[in-house]
Amino acid sequence: MFWGIMVFISFFSGLVSYRVVLKQLIRQQVTLRYRRTIFGFLWTLLNPLLNMAVIATVFSIVMKFPIQNYAIFLFSAVIPWTMFSNTISQCSMSLLANENLFKKIYLPKQLFMTSSALSVLIDSLLSTVCLFIIAYFFGAKLSPALFFLPVSFAILFFFSYGLGLIFSIVSVFLRDMQYLIGVLLQALYFMTPIIYPVDAVPEQYKWVFSWNPMYYFVDLFRDPIYNSQLPNTHSIQLCLIFAAVSFVLGLYVFKVNDKKIIFRL
Repeated sequence: MFWGIMVFISFFSGLVSYRVVLKQLIRQQVTLRYRRTIFGFLWTLLNPLLNMAVIATVFSIVMKFPIQNYAIFLFSAVIPWTMFSNTISQCSMSLLANENLFKKIYLPKQLFMTSSALSVLIDSLLSTVCLFIIAYFFGAKLSPALFFLPVSFAILFFFSYGLGLIFSIVSVFLRDMQYLIGVLLQALYFMTPIIYPVDAVPEQYKWVFSWNPMYYFVDLFRDPIYNSQLPNTHSIQLCLIFAAVSFVLGLYVFKVNDKKIIFRL
């Protein structure tokens, strides 16, 4: 217990001590991501909007899922999935992408994973606000349950951040991971009820979804946005457990391998 507290303090003291660098890294990732593009920061809105338009067209018109307001149904699940997948993807490459920087000067390595995760969170929050304004005209309802969304974002952030820490370390020791992550995320995407309702899954396969954490995280967003109700207690409890385990395990993996990273780059 004492060792765990010391790991926690050591990890975040590095972030606090270099908070100016952290702010600069976040600003750089948020602003430079869309540099020299015609629409600039509007891509945080256009990218998920265009993806939703294509998927909604295919599955509501061509596949004809019997779901009322399918665009809102899809929107409510795309939000958590996009944040989760982008956090994993960017965190996993953060050490490899910045190895030339911390080979020259000392910087706490957690700065790079943290800045990646926070920049994705900022993008997700801004795009959600913009997309919800559009979704409102397509039938999304304003309800008190929407006030739960900041809690949903916070829980999902720590879950994604913890996994991002783990994958960033694994990518250093196993370079093939940078190619495997895309495949793993794609497989998980289709195993998560994002583009289809869970009722469409045959009964004998539903047990698979109970082992998929993103199944429950989707509920944290879909219930307030699509169903206009608070998520059920079971989903909230499980998501809190997933987030806590992921975050603590991420800190542990990072601390154990922190000093070994420089020798593997």
